[in-house]
Amino acid sequence: MSAAGTAIIEWDVVVIGGGPAGSTAATTLAKAGRRVLVLEKSRFPRFHIGESLLPYNRAIFDKLGVWEKVSSSGFMVKRGAQFWMGDASRHNRLDFSRGSFTEYPESLQVERARFDQILLDHARSSGAEVREESLVLDHRVESDHIALRYRTVDGHEARATARFLVDASGLSNHTANLESLREYYPGHRKIAIFAHFRGVDMPAGEETGDIVIIRRENSWFWMIPLDHERTSVGLVLDKADFQTMKREPAEVFHEAVENTPAARMRFDHAEALGPMHVAVDFSYHNRSLVSPRVVRVGDASGFIDPIFSSGVMLAMTSGMEGAKAVDDALRQSRPLTAALRRYERETWRNVGLYWRFIGNFYKLHFAQLFFQPVNKHRMVCAINSVLAGRTRLPLAVRWRLAVFFLLGRLNRHLPVVPRIVVR
Repeated sequence: MSAAGTAIIEWDVVVIGGGPAGSTAATTLAKAGRRVLVLEKSRFPRFHIGESLLPYNRAIFDKLGVWEKVSSSGFMVKRGAQFWMGDASRHNRLDFSRGSFTEYPESLQVERARFDQILLDHARSSGAEVREESLVLDHRVESDHIALRYRTVDGHEARATARFLVDASGLSNHTANLESLREYYPGHRKIAIFAHFRGVDMPAGEETGDIVIIRRENSWFWMIPLDHERTSVGLVLDKADFQTMKREPAEVFHEAVENTPAARMRFDHAEALGPMHVAVDFSYHNRSLVSPRVVRVGDASGFIDPIFSSGVMLAMTSGMEGAKAVDDALRQSRPLTAALRRYERETWRNVGLYWRFIGNFYKLHFAQLFFQPVNKHRMVCAINSVLAGRTRLPLAVRWRLAVFFLLGRLNRHLPVVPRIVVR
């Protein structure tokens, strides 16, 4: 406190969390000339899931000035995504280079430990102060600043003050949990069981680097190649279904592999490289993303089912746009602005775009259409652009998507496409 009793503001912005959203926000604000402190509870590099990026991540990398660092790190190039029926009777491949509405032809499969380290180091080199192994304990919103308490790496308690707080705390959802804002998607309480494997038989040749998604009746697998030997494999199923099995996660995972031909044929020579990991109740949203002097970005704004690999792209998009809105609020010296409200609306719109695909993918009548694509009137091109990560859609894409989802609803009652018999 100063002699007059007012708080000394040390920082323009404190960012909670150094993952992709937090690093993106920190870099954006530091490049705008703001004094930024990042408090990250872990020590990087650290294991994290969510390795498959979308082509439109490239636009964000370019704006951050980090593309050269990312592209020169040896990550596997991703040119497409394959969607398989569990019985291996059908599959559909989206080639990002062939979509007439898609501006970026390829993406990357990344090992998140290295990828996240690159982004956090880039935030440092851009001017942000980064303190790892610093756990935020609580925060208090005052009329003209935010006051935080956090525990340092040596176990001591420290304090920080800032004009604004960017919450990029991930699934910990720090500020939203304190305000009881978290809501789960109805009927979508999921559990993910996952690990890294060596020797999984993945697509080769021109399809090297493709992510493989395998749709089962009420669950699905992801298979993401990290390099030519290692693959991230996960099983996502209903939490209620898992609980009724009363079995260990590893048992559930391996039994699902054995009972799913499209997965089993790739696991003949596979061996786990570590223990199985479990994530529970990861699909949720927060009722509000902004409040006076606080903005939530990345997974701290909400997280949806990872079936279309939108997580990192949505996190980094919200990190950048949320940071821009905070910078605008700092210029205006106001705790809550129209730009922050606009950020909230646009983030919900982006998430809603993917949620529409995700919610329908679990419905058989929609899957029947999805697995029998016909590019009449460039319908597949429109789908391709969204699944490549395009969120600002021209009218030419929007009306095609409207027709596509209409056909999906009709297919529930009328055979718009031949019926697929799932064995």
